[in-house]
Amino acid sequence: METARRTAAGLKLDGYVRHYRGMAAVRFAMAFGLSAIVGIVAGWSYALSFGLLHLALYGVLFWAVEVAARDPDEQLALRKLTIRTGLITFLISLQACAMAVEVRESATTMVVRLESGLLIIGVLMFTALQVHMSRLGYAAAIAPSIVSLVWIGSNGGSGTVGMASGHFAIAICLFVVAVVAASWRQQATDRTLSSVRLALEEKNAALMGLVAEAEAARAQAEAASRAKSDFLAMTSHEIRTPLNAVLGLAEALNRSRLSARQKDMARGVVDAGALLKRLLDSMLDIGRIEAGKTTLSLVPFDLREAVETVVRIWTPRAGEHGVTLVADLDGLPTPCGLVADGGKIEQVLINLVSNALKFSPRGGKVVIRVSAACGAGTGEPLAVKIEVMDQGPGVTVEDRERIFQVFEQTDAGRALGGAGLGLAICSGNLALMGGGIEVGDAPGGGACFKARFAAPACVLSDDTAVAVEAQGLDAGRPLRVLAAEDNAGNRHVLRALLEPLAISLTLVEDGAQALEALAEGAFDMVLMDANMPVMDGLSALRAIRTSGSAIPVWMLTANVYEEDVSRYRAAGADGVVRKPIALEELFAALSDAAARVDAPAAAEAA
Repeated sequence: METARRTAAGLKLDGYVRHYRGMAAVRFAMAFGLSAIVGIVAGWSYALSFGLLHLALYGVLFWAVEVAARDPDEQLALRKLTIRTGLITFLISLQACAMAVEVRESATTMVVRLESGLLIIGVLMFTALQVHMSRLGYAAAIAPSIVSLVWIGSNGGSGTVGMASGHFAIAICLFVVAVVAASWRQQATDRTLSSVRLALEEKNAALMGLVAEAEAARAQAEAASRAKSDFLAMTSHEIRTPLNAVLGLAEALNRSRLSARQKDMARGVVDAGALLKRLLDSMLDIGRIEAGKTTLSLVPFDLREAVETVVRIWTPRAGEHGVTLVADLDGLPTPCGLVADGGKIEQVLINLVSNALKFSPRGGKVVIRVSAACGAGTGEPLAVKIEVMDQGPGVTVEDRERIFQVFEQTDAGRALGGAGLGLAICSGNLALMGGGIEVGDAPGGGACFKARFAAPACVLSDDTAVAVEAQGLDAGRPLRVLAAEDNAGNRHVLRALLEPLAISLTLVEDGAQALEALAEGAFDMVLMDANMPVMDGLSALRAIRTSGSAIPVWMLTANVYEEDVSRYRAAGADGVVRKPIALEELFAALSDAAARVDAPAAAEAA
């Protein structure tokens, strides 16, 4: 960010400071070289006084450079450095030329006179070809040398022997002109390169500023994403706890002796709760959708049944809004089997129907039209098209792309309290399935959302209603299960689900109590919650494995992100049963434990 805020004057000043610092060694070497020449030509005592003064002038030059480099006012520092370097360079050149002229005047031989002239030429070349901060500084640096050479060429001073001829004067003038012309061109080139460098540095500074802003924006976005993920994880856990009680008790009730009407109502609670659970799972995938980490769960799936279930569950809600919900499934075969992620398809249907009901006025109608272009045989793709039409205000052309982005919505949606997540989830789910979604105008007004995807067709078996049961349980030898669960409602659910089975259930409230129970009694398996007071489930699991026990331990938790499951497995968990409890997962864990209990007996019998 500091580079991005540098002014043009600051960048120019920085360039000259770096140049003078880089030339420091060459300049001091020049001072020592001139002193050595003076010592050889005029004597070492004279060389000492010249050298000390020359080095002092160079010291003042670099002092001025360092002062400018530390000045917070870059514009003023650049102006001061330009004046000071021009003046100091003039004094350095003047001292060297004055010394050379003095040596020449006091010389008694032609060789010394030639050497002093060559010394002035060297000073001219050195001062003319170095970088100067201004044209005035350049002129001041070469003026002493030019004046000295012109003086030599015009007269040569007192005692000149054969060197003050007209040809010699012309040669000196031509030499001076040539040096000035070459060095002037060099100065022009240096100024052009300096301007180009300055422009590049300004662009680089601007680019660095943009990069810094982008980095800050990225960090802010990552922080927001982490906060969103943490919020969703916390919300997931808090919602799953009561949802587990609702689903578990409804499932237990559904498995008891009920009248046909009561069983139908209980089944409705289970279906609605399962749909809510899938809705929650899909909503929590929004972070993975954005990160491109969501995966599909491809299983045989009846699209027609899924649509009918959604319509059946949402029809009472539509009636509360005074809206008629109609399904047009003439374009679907019965059944319509395909291999797809049923949860994500249901998620799309639910979000689209929910939006349509929200925007439709009382007395209006919402139409769901689903069709599938079937292939000639099993395994060929079905081109599925879902249309949901409402009679609301519709979506403007300007908003039709934007509303499928996260947290984006129309003004009408914002006024109705929308969060801006539903359509983004639909878009992400469909993109993952190789499809897409768009919105247009519905016939007669309103919005028409069109979703499309393709999936392989399949033949569905007729035994879809087979009851889920735990296998291998023996009433004569009940399976001894220890369950650690801190929530009273969840303990009630476990008791309602497991007590009718051949299971001896012991309930404790935290990991520490679970360890005490294992030390005092014998159990065949442990169901361990993850988040508990006193000692959490993961710590208790590690303690069990550290003790050398190989008892099956299944984590019973709402924290089922991939990283959570990996931690459970690494600590020694045999598996994970998600909350809200899915009976097939719970019974699979019980069957696995029962099989382990029966394995030694089967081995002995063999």
